[in-house]
Amino acid sequence: MIQNPNPPAAPAPTPVLGVLPLRFSADAPAMIAFLRTLGMAAEVTTAGEDFATLVAGGGGRVMVHGADGSETGAVPGETQLCLAVERTDEAADALAAHDLEVRVWDETYGRQGVVVGPCGETVSLNEQQRDLYGYEGHDGDGADPRLAVCVVRSSEEGPEREADVRFFAALGFTPVGPGDRWWQALAAPGAGVVGLHAPHPDAPAGQRATGTEFGDVALVRLGFETAEDLEQLAARLTAAGHPARVVREEVTAVHVTDPDGLHLEIHPRSRG
Repeated sequence: MIQNPNPPAAPAPTPVLGVLPLRFSADAPAMIAFLRTLGMAAEVTTAGEDFATLVAGGGGRVMVHGADGSETGAVPGETQLCLAVERTDEAADALAAHDLEVRVWDETYGRQGVVVGPCGETVSLNEQQRDLYGYEGHDGDGADPRLAVCVVRSSEEGPEREADVRFFAALGFTPVGPGDRWWQALAAPGAGVVGLHAPHPDAPAGQRATGTEFGDVALVRLGFETAEDLEQLAARLTAAGHPARVVREEVTAVHVTDPDGLHLEIHPRSRG
């Protein structure tokens, strides 16, 4: 067999894209304080803390926005899947090389983009802000290195799960362990965790139409992983006014209700 002496170049490695779930909160200051109690540290805030971007020392970020200021019609407690990128255009070019549909446009605060997922849902690409436009910048000092952000996405075992694994692989997230019909963790170094979870009644729909340039936004549940002792973590949360307990079932995790009234789980760190 004659081989092509000049095979096509493989797509360039995707730049590190960190998970950045965007929580629309009925009480943004309380949600931000809760995330700080978990071990996150602020990178960007506003006076009065109606908005913040916080970082976890073990990977991933969370953005908190007051629900009453949502441009996409989000209700309190909704969590949209976004990705943190160094530069939107560079990330868009790398994702397009993996045959993903990407759209990029200008906003007053910089370049904004979305990448389209397997079911037509959009995942926002949030560029690191270089001009804070009145926001307050912080260095993220004090972020707990044991804590990582996990976004939990409904994903049925079979073709849907396989499509999700391929999509997130193009974003740089690869499987951690073999997984099972209920759960498959995907991770990238320093970027947080994507958890593909079998659908259940309490899970949000996979996407929601917005009628804006953001299209049908991808929805996830907010979660975390930690290397901290779970009993100690539960005690810290409880002492701070967030009753928490360690639940030992098929998997062990801290269960707590966040300030938006939503169930939240913190699991031991994934291996990988």
